[in-house]
Amino acid sequence: MKRLFVLSLLLVLAISLVGQTLDFERLPDLNIPRAGHNVFYVGGELTVVGGHTSGYVMTPTAEYFSDGAWHLVPTVYHHDNGMAVVMSNNKKVLLAGGHDKNLGIGQSFVVEMYNSMTHTFEGFGSLERSRALAQGVELADGQVLIAGNHKDNDVFEVFDGKKSFSFVKDVSIWRSSPYMLPIANGEVICFGSVWRGRFEPCDTVDRLHDKPFTEPLLKEWMPWPFDQNNHASESYIGDKTTGDYSYLIAAKNLNGEVTFIHIQDTVFSLLKTTTPVTTVSEYGNINYNRPAIVDPKNHRAYLVGTDTTNRVYVVAVEYDRQPSPLTLYNIGPLEDFGDATPVLTPDGNLIIAGGITDDNFAPLASVWLLHTGTEKALATTETESNLIWLWILGSFLLAVAIIAAIRYDMRHRSKPESDATSNELIARIIQLMETQQVYLNQDLKVKDVADSLNVSSNTISACINAQKGCSFNQFVNEYRVEHAKKLLSEATDMKISLICHESGFASEATFFRVFKTTTGLTPKEWCANSSIK
Repeated sequence: MKRLFVLSLLLVLAISLVGQTLDFERLPDLNIPRAGHNVFYVGGELTVVGGHTSGYVMTPTAEYFSDGAWHLVPTVYHHDNGMAVVMSNNKKVLLAGGHDKNLGIGQSFVVEMYNSMTHTFEGFGSLERSRALAQGVELADGQVLIAGNHKDNDVFEVFDGKKSFSFVKDVSIWRSSPYMLPIANGEVICFGSVWRGRFEPCDTVDRLHDKPFTEPLLKEWMPWPFDQNNHASESYIGDKTTGDYSYLIAAKNLNGEVTFIHIQDTVFSLLKTTTPVTTVSEYGNINYNRPAIVDPKNHRAYLVGTDTTNRVYVVAVEYDRQPSPLTLYNIGPLEDFGDATPVLTPDGNLIIAGGITDDNFAPLASVWLLHTGTEKALATTETESNLIWLWILGSFLLAVAIIAAIRYDMRHRSKPESDATSNELIARIIQLMETQQVYLNQDLKVKDVADSLNVSSNTISACINAQKGCSFNQFVNEYRVEHAKKLLSEATDMKISLICHESGFASEATFFRVFKTTTGLTPKEWCANSSIK
């Protein structure tokens, strides 16, 4: 009975806890504090371009993250609140426009192309209209459609994929940082809020080929604007192989309420969720001033917010379930956490690089990694409106746990746990790792190993913890680090980014973090140390 009492007490405490968090870490700072910049992955590297730095002064520079550090390179032009479109070859990025002067003044015509293979920029051509806070999206034929501006003077124009920009058609109303989403039959819809001293709703949706139409939902709900980056891919939840052009975006109304809008071609609808998005915590109002970022691999979307105490919150919505469950993560106060559009890493985490708190004259250089894509992200915090359901669920789980505990006690009083069985299973796990090298699969889950060995996931995790004293992820990452060491020793001319992915890591950030945690050295330091020996 003592076992049941302790189990019951732990479950009650677990049910009543509010405020569990996501794991997070601070990556190396940028070389230059930035706001109004673009952040994206290209050629396997996290890259930051343009923006303005301390004093609200534009910076003609970019940085890419490699070998555990940020590397600074010059751009041809300034791009403060400029446009960036990662091309479909995932090697080049079209950069265009931005403010013409410091302090966020004016718009520019400038254009250049970034080559991630050589880390160089080539200036060429000129926009058809001078622009800042524009957006672009690559079309199926390799051309790039562009719209949006900081102060009026907006049209649809197109980049031919080579050197030229040309007028396509007028838009019905100018928008700052609009959403531009490709839909069926080569059509593109363009919509967003308008700026009249503040952002206000706009129910008009422009189309590339067809006439504009009115969407009643947009008369009340204003989509969160993207300051930079191409947002079509960050919002896409469909399947192009089946012709499904569906998107999920976050929006707010003038009352401060927040919701998610589902878009399929030209049909807009509110996403049905289990609870409303929480906009108030015990510490005050939560300000969600960044757009939602979709993780299509895990069928989740994330919305990041902060409050006046510098606490960071992440709303996660499982959009493929109806109604869609919402989870609110309270990360706690983070120093120098910037107001910047997040970017999704290849392994499903979120990165926030640079940005501001409340002063454009004092941007930040901090870079934060939020572990939304790992097992550490499974701890949840429920909203106040959902607590009653949490208690109901908890009571049910408590009853189930008591029954399971009674059955466990009855079964194990006469049948002690077998060390031999555990030893046999760990040997089978090790054999699977070493003969089939399943750790090289970037998407490897404990369930995959469990299915291969015809046991439960819990049995695998418990066995590894008992036999090796670590979690499943730590166990797998040790094999990946050893594989990376072998490549570093034998393939000295192989790029670090390639070694990272060849070893089973989904991103360089995770690779460098795990490698240093395991060895105490960065890959470069380890190579130098090995050569000395």
